[in-house]
Amino acid sequence: MYLSKRSNGVYYLYFENKNGSLSSKSTKCRNKTDAIKFLNSFKIEYEEKIQNRIRLTQFRIDYLKHSEKFHSINTYNYLKYLFNDLVEYFGNIFLDEIDSNSIRNYLYNKTKVSTYTAQKYLAHLRKAFQFANDCGNIKLNPLQKFENFKIPERQPLFLSKQDFKKLCKEIYLKKHFHYLDLVIFATYTGLRASEIINLQWNQILIEHKLILLDNQSSITKTKKVRAIPLNKKAFAVLKRKDKNSQFVFTLNGEKLKLDYVSKRFKKFIISSKLNKKYKFHSLRHTFASWLVQKDVPIQKVSKLLGHSDIKTTQIYAHLRTEDLIKAVNSL
Repeated sequence: MYLSKRSNGVYYLYFENKNGSLSSKSTKCRNKTDAIKFLNSFKIEYEEKIQNRIRLTQFRIDYLKHSEKFHSINTYNYLKYLFNDLVEYFGNIFLDEIDSNSIRNYLYNKTKVSTYTAQKYLAHLRKAFQFANDCGNIKLNPLQKFENFKIPERQPLFLSKQDFKKLCKEIYLKKHFHYLDLVIFATYTGLRASEIINLQWNQILIEHKLILLDNQSSITKTKKVRAIPLNKKAFAVLKRKDKNSQFVFTLNGEKLKLDYVSKRFKKFIISSKLNKKYKFHSLRHTFASWLVQKDVPIQKVSKLLGHSDIKTTQIYAHLRTEDLIKAVNSL
């Protein structure tokens, strides 16, 4: 790409078109400085359109549109936050200017916050860059060969039977019966908060006492279809619910919001004087932990939780100590 001044005194821009042939375009400038400005501006447009280059802000829009279709609402919201942070760090540069070294530095900065955060960012960005690669926006995924961060094993926080009863009593005494149903249902089904608030009556097979998460009404985190049997306590909750509404769990006839579910739970935890680290997601951990303590095989627990990899479920394996006790007693 270069400039050439013609006999009429006007600078013309010469560049290679899509077919590989030489094309020209008038800058309409007689002053060389103005012509150079025109060249620089044209070069940016040329790289974006001809070479399919894309800037980070535009890729953010494209990838979030993709996420809205194929990811859960939680993942979508997390990606919005992640990409805003990414744009703040890199600016609105071309996506292919983010190389392995620059993205490595970005992720290493995240380890100062938390290794867990850095690993979560890495997992999401690796998929995002692969999407860009598949779309032809970049030639190489800068995170393709980037090794995962080594995360120290963290045991899941779950409620003991005593803590669970204390929490339920507190909610009952405050007469928040609709929320008590929510807590009981979450504990005895192991459903994620997002799965519960999106649960619709057409996903409940009453005669079979079964929940079918089929990715039709809403998309699950792992995008896998799974069936969850309803035990007596979970089924009793459903029998109390209004079956004329679209969603199973509502408040004043409206679908529950995730923010309401999590903040209300935190308030009840505090008023119950329980461990402040408990979150609504701890009820899912409670479901899994209680099953393992009842000697339910990890494989079955994994299926009920809908984990895509049984390694994720292995965090509960430490609760099953009976085999270990037998092993040491055999000496």
